[in-house]
Amino acid sequence: MNQPPDNWVLVFRSISEYEVDIVKAMLADNSVMAEMINSHDHLLESLNVNKEIGLYVHKSELDKAAKIIKDSEVE
Repeated sequence: MNQPPDNWVLVFRSISEYEVDIVKAMLADNSVMAEMINSHDHLLESLNVNKEIGLYVHKSELDKAAKIIKDSEVE
């Protein structure tokens, strides 16, 4: 997936695919479906160019997803 589906919005982004996977799993545990969009070319990895990976949710679940992510942050 290179483009977000219609009516989906960005809820989280990171340069770490591992971190995005953790947030995606956390959302799934709370019945929120999310899709990761990795827009960088793997050729750039060899150049140590970091590109952000976006995590998208349907706009109807944005508030729920944002709260789940905020509540999980360590202060």
